[in-house]
Amino acid sequence: MQLPTDMARIAPVTEDRNYSDVIAEALAEAAAMPEAAGYIGALETASGQLSRAFASAQVTGAGIAAFTPDVMSQIGRSLVEAGEAVWFRRAGQFMRAWEYTEGRAGSFEVSTRNTTYKLPANRVFRVQWNLEEASGRGLGPLGTARTLRSLIQRLETSLSNEARASVGYLLPVPADGGASTVDALKKQLGQLKGDIAIAETTAAAWGDGPSAAPRRDFQLARLGPMIPDSSVRLFQVGRDAVLSACGYPVSLANDADGTAQREAWRRYLHGTVAPLGRLVEAAARRVGLGIMLDFDALFASDISGRARAFQSLVGGGMDVAQAAALSGLLNE
Repeated sequence: MQLPTDMARIAPVTEDRNYSDVIAEALAEAAAMPEAAGYIGALETASGQLSRAFASAQVTGAGIAAFTPDVMSQIGRSLVEAGEAVWFRRAGQFMRAWEYTEGRAGSFEVSTRNTTYKLPANRVFRVQWNLEEASGRGLGPLGTARTLRSLIQRLETSLSNEARASVGYLLPVPADGGASTVDALKKQLGQLKGDIAIAETTAAAWGDGPSAAPRRDFQLARLGPMIPDSSVRLFQVGRDAVLSACGYPVSLANDADGTAQREAWRRYLHGTVAPLGRLVEAAARRVGLGIMLDFDALFASDISGRARAFQSLVGGGMDVAQAAALSGLLNE
């Protein structure tokens, strides 16, 4: 998205900025930066959940020794964060490639933290969420939604900066009060701890006439963060958009009722976890490490919903065995 040059130089907004100002500022900054590399909280929510879901998978098949729970956990996290996970087989070990280059004739150059290896393609496990056409590398969901990622990153930074504002209480006193009197009162009030301090009223005015008098005695003014509601609302909307882009139902991250949570969990398992699991299986077969991933332990949490589906199918006249298979209560 290209914005006019003068819009890209928007001055820092003040505390009373409105909703449109916040959006314009964030989008202008996002457009000025081609790619945001910063990590954001919503991305951790989505990547952490898929990481845990993959770690809980029951793995069977010839590649079971390679795809341990910790490996599966890192694969799930990498798919959301980077859009791909790359591991390789060498000397009976299955190791993570931190960097890789795809060469000609199906060869790869892969690097760990300390060593670089040249390997044929049939030894390099690579599973990709999305494919960037120019480079052929994987692309995470927020790699395509770069403006959204940059927007949320800047909002998080802004909210964090504002939350670090000094916190305390101010006690207004007349400007011409004697310094020794004010210092003594300050010390006395700071040591109260629930006791009572008796001080002379200021209602009679310290200067000339009633207009110089405070309206109330000793009224404290709190000093601390005052985050605009518009920033909070925009952050919440942006966070939800990030979660959706990562395949994580928003209802799982919000304060929804049990029914909405169960439905969101079911959609997450069927619409994100299971399909990405199939991609992992396909990539493993390509390198001779055939596996099958079973997420039944997670699907079991939806037992009440599947039981209702089974009852409806049987009540509609379907065969019991077929209804059990279709509702997920029985493997076909």
